Amino acid sequence: MGGYCKLKMVGLEIVAVVVGLVLVKSSNGVSVSCMTAYDEGGAPAAFRSEECFQWLLSAPNQTTDCQFSQLQGLRKYQEDRISCHLHFNIPILGKKEVTVGIIGVFDGHGGKEASEMASNCLSDYFYLHSVFKMYKLMLQYKGQLTVAEGESLHLEVLKQALLSSIHDIDTKFTQEAVDNNFFSGSTATIVVMFNGLILVANVGDSKALLFSEKIQSSQGPQAFLSATELTKDHHPDRDDERARIEAAGGSVITWGVPRVNGILAMSRSIGDVYLKRYGVIAVPELTGWRPLAADDKYLMVASDGIFESLTANDVRDLILEWDSHDEGSSVSLAEFIVRSAYEKGSTDNLSAIVIPLR
Repeated sequence: MGGYCKLKMVGLEIVAVVVGLVLVKSSNGVSVSCMTAYDEGGAPAAFRSEECFQWLLSAPNQTTDCQFSQLQGLRKYQEDRISCHLHFNIPILGKKEVTVGIIGVFDGHGGKEASEMASNCLSDYFYLHSVFKMYKLMLQYKGQLTVAEGESLHLEVLKQALLSSIHDIDTKFTQEAVDNNFFSGSTATIVVMFNGLILVANVGDSKALLFSEKIQSSQGPQAFLSATELTKDHHPDRDDERARIEAAGGSVITWGVPRVNGILAMSRSIGDVYLKRYGVIAVPELTGWRPLAADDKYLMVASDGIFESLTANDVRDLILEWDSHDEGSSVSLAEFIVRSAYEKGSTDNLSAIVIPLR
């Protein structure tokens, strides 16, 4: 399970091939069967194909350049998983490469299998989809694009790569769940960062928040920090979510909190295959591309264990408190938030990724 998506990285000379024609110049010429496998089965099929194996690149799923913290809390198991890579290069129209960041929090339930597969596969699937989709556009337009058209297509490719990655993770896990009798599921809250813009995709009830410095002028200029939630929780009692569940033959029953068929406390998730027939889906809601402003200070993606005991404004206050500490503090902001949530009464697994934007 854990290593499914981690294929061996081939030599750097292949990168130049991917930048140029992607599939041309494998040892056997153009790999038509590899492209066919991708077209028919997406990233899982490409990673499974012997034709693709000899040149497939595996995007590093590292966290060394990310500030994050995790705590098991009072649960028997740690089912949260994260994926974070702020600097990996993707070949793109009109340019040799561009730098893209992608971060994700996956809050598992009923076992770690779904969240673990999601975290292991995210960067690889996203990279592969970006490369293949870009390659097809390169063939279609043959470089005949204005700068504005190129930028618009870059954003669309990255958006579609993200959507395809989430879809393929859920599809792959569904097959694993059927084969192995897994009952687990997972949230997926993912942020793509590119060229001063962010795109947020959300499945379930983990959250992404943006903290920004604002100026309040009612009593003279005074700076304060605002908290903006970039995601909406997928709870079964949300009107649109309830409508889909009931249309599929499911029901929303309150057992402590509203639950699908009295079981699942969210209406969208990766996995939970036994509830898919009752309207539970893995389709994310997207924010659309959002420009980061000069006053945006921190981006945070976190599991709902943080928000069991803290509100968005509580997190904002913790950031202000942490910022006021001496710079020599050995506790990161992410760790400070996670430990504060635990100390204030959270009983869940806790995970947070915090990205300073300055």
